[in-house]
Amino acid sequence: MKLRDWHRNLFNKKSKIEWPCPNCGNSTLVLNADKFESNETAESKKARDDHDYWDYDWIRLIFNGILECQKCNETIVFNGYGNVEHRHFYDQVSDEYSEELVETYSPTFFLPPLHVIKIPANCPEMVRDEIIDSFKLFWFDLSSCANKIRTALEILLSEQKVNKTALTKKGNRRRLKLHERIIEYKKENSEIADYLLAIKWIGNSGSHVGVLERSDILDAYEILEFSLNKIFDEKELKIKKMASEINKRKGTRKKKSGK
Repeated sequence: MKLRDWHRNLFNKKSKIEWPCPNCGNSTLVLNADKFESNETAESKKARDDHDYWDYDWIRLIFNGILECQKCNETIVFNGYGNVEHRHFYDQVSDEYSEELVETYSPTFFLPPLHVIKIPANCPEMVRDEIIDSFKLFWFDLSSCANKIRTALEILLSEQKVNKTALTKKGNRRRLKLHERIIEYKKENSEIADYLLAIKWIGNSGSHVGVLERSDILDAYEILEFSLNKIFDEKELKIKKMASEINKRKGTRKKKSGK
């Protein structure tokens, strides 16, 4: 599933589920129709009784259901809201115009959470856990999701041994802001620091209600995934170490005994 496909969050009971399984990563989740339950909300029922000009598109639903992975047998509980669409269409078989009511749903919570991006296997556990916590919020609270991503950056910088504090002129310790820590990290890895800075600006926007859109969070996730792969990709780390040793020796690497 491509990252930008996470914009598509609507489904109905006949939809092909494209979200990847959080356990195996394969797009093999299916809806268990026998364990899917949808009910009209109390407010929706009241509107039906109170208004003479009520129509089907006023209906508001709440649902809960089960997704099952056909590859690894993982089970995901999810819930959210829905509405009813009154559709008119031409039936070529009967050569007549027909109509139907279709319930369309939008999820707000998954347990375990779906993984919007792939996290490298050797990514530190604390960073991984914070990113996964952000996945939980992706569906219903973009601001909190952005703040979680921002916190993941703080933890990532700590894992990269970037100082959390600095000495003042008076000799006291003060806590460094995230921006300052990223600038400090720039001395070691300027390319990745620029990526983290871009994510930080998106995270800052999470403090302002109504500013963020789903596409902004997907921007942050895309940059974060790329950054993590650059930092923790074992092959890249091996090549960097190899090149560094050759450059330091100004010649071939030191040969291991027996090689």
